[in-house]
Amino acid sequence: MTTESNPISLVLTPDEQDSVCEILNRYAPGHRAFVFGSRVVTSADQYRRVKTYSDLDIALTEPTLTLAQMDEMREAFSQSDLPMRVDIASAADLPEEWEKRAWPL
Repeated sequence: MTTESNPISLVLTPDEQDSVCEILNRYAPGHRAFVFGSRVVTSADQYRRVKTYSDLDIALTEPTLTLAQMDEMREAFSQSDLPMRVDIASAADLPEEWEKRAWPL
């Protein structure tokens, strides 16, 4: 998704991205999900600063998940082989600016 007009890239391996999408598809079907935060970078310098264990921030669109659904998904991420912590937020609860540097999953 990196182009000259959109120099954004995602710092996840293909296997990590597959694992994330698998969990999201199981626990949040029908939701659009976006990565935002430190793992979405716009420069080589930012890319170099992302560590293997840097957290992964995910925003989910409406409808809002129940607390039980969120707990199940958080547990699935916790039990996964992903080398980073995954934080999940409702897109509606985030400031508008989050979308400026977001990567759709």
